[in-house]
Amino acid sequence: MKTKTVRKVSVCTALIALGLVFAVPLQATTILIDLGNAISWRGVDTPSPDLNGHYWNSVWSGAYYPGLIDIDGNRTSINFGFSSAGGTDSYNGPAGVTSNPPTPAEIAATDIDAAALGNLGIKEAAMDYYVNSTFEIQGLDPAKTYNLTFFGSHKYSPDTTTVYSIYTDGTFSTLVASVSLDVQDAQSPWLHNRDKVAVLTGLAPQTYNILYVKFAGATGSEGYLNALQIDEVPEPACLALLAVGGLLAWKRR
Repeated sequence: MKTKTVRKVSVCTALIALGLVFAVPLQATTILIDLGNAISWRGVDTPSPDLNGHYWNSVWSGAYYPGLIDIDGNRTSINFGFSSAGGTDSYNGPAGVTSNPPTPAEIAATDIDAAALGNLGIKEAAMDYYVNSTFEIQGLDPAKTYNLTFFGSHKYSPDTTTVYSIYTDGTFSTLVASVSLDVQDAQSPWLHNRDKVAVLTGLAPQTYNILYVKFAGATGSEGYLNALQIDEVPEPACLALLAVGGLLAWKRR
C-alpha cells in the first residue's frame, strides 16, 4: 500500500513538472451547527435554508444527531452528540433579555455583525448557546483534516474568555489543540461579542475517527458556544488536464 501511494505521488509530480497537470482541491464539505433549538430552554431553530440559502443543524443535548446535513442540504456521514452539557439558554446572549420561547421581536433584536461572522451570521443561530459542555463530532474521514470555527457570545459573564479545546478521546484528558475567544468585552462586560470567531485548523480525527470537543471559561467559570462551523479539508486531487493538441501530439509518437 505504501509503495502504491509513492508511485501515485511521483507520477503526479512528474506530470506537474511537464506542465500537463495541476493540483485542484476537491469540493469540501461544510456543516453548520446551531447549539440550541426550539426544544432547548429559550432556544430557537435556525431556518433551513437561511436567508443566505444555507442549511443548518439545530441541536440540543437531549438528542443524538446522525447524518448531519451540509450547507447545501445534502446528508453526510458525519454525526454529532453531546457527552456532557452544562446548560443552555439565550438570556443575556446577543438578543439580551429573552422569553421562553423567544418572541419574534426578541429574535429580531439579536445584535450581531452578520457580515463579519460569515456563514455563522444568522440571528437564530447566534442568539442561543450552550455552557461548559463536551461533544463529539463522529464519522470523520481519517484521510482528511478539518477546520472548526467557533462563535461564542454572552454578556455579564464571570469569565470574559472561553477556551475551545480538542482532545484525543472521550476522557477529555489529553489535549490536542485549543483556541480562545472573548465572548464579551473585557472592560465593558455588558457588551457581548458580535463580530469575532475562533478557528482551529488542520485537525486530524482522533480515536475512532472522532473530534472530541470541550469548551469552558478560561479561569474555570462559564464558557459559551452559540454556533459552530465544520469544514472538511480534502487532500488535493491531481487532475490531468491535457490540451487536445498535446494529446494528439503524444499519440503520434
